[in-house]
Amino acid sequence: HLEGYLFPDTYRFAPGTAEREIADTLVANFRRQLETRVLALRLPGDSRPLRELVILASLVEKEAKLDSERPLIAAVYANRLRRGIGLYADPTIIHALKLLGRWNGNLTKNDLRMESPWNTYRVPGLPPGPICSPGLASLEAAAQPADVPFLYFVSRNDGSHVFADSLAEHNRNVDRWQKRPWRGRTSGQ
Repeated sequence: HLEGYLFPDTYRFAPGTAEREIADTLVANFRRQLETRVLALRLPGDSRPLRELVILASLVEKEAKLDSERPLIAAVYANRLRRGIGLYADPTIIHALKLLGRWNGNLTKNDLRMESPWNTYRVPGLPPGPICSPGLASLEAAAQPADVPFLYFVSRNDGSHVFADSLAEHNRNVDRWQKRPWRGRTSGQ
């Protein structure tokens, strides 16, 4: 399975180029980027297998819209993994729903309870594989997460996130950035 290892970039191929040659080119570029730009960033003593780095980078890729936040999001996931806390990553559930042909653009509480090895609300640790092919910024963030204590983040609904290191603070952020705006929309305000 090549998900996660096809490097997103601009490529030029002649019409009629074989699919295998295209895939080989994308994988070769992934390896080149990894060897020249990403692996040098890994901290001494980081013994995570490459596959885990790519899986983490794929989560960062799906969560982050701002490059400046990628190392912070990587840090949240790395901190949670280190402490044995579930990842609770919505993109992993969306990925599972897409694999089942059931993704309709709306994530429900029922979806969070689905039985799937991709459901990081129910299954601890990383999902079984990458959920997309991450770009260079996400790979770099996964190789060198920010040195922050954050364990949580929530979207501000503008592409940015707010981060927290305690559940109480996170719950306040969820109320402010997720629940209140929806309450206002549904009450006609």
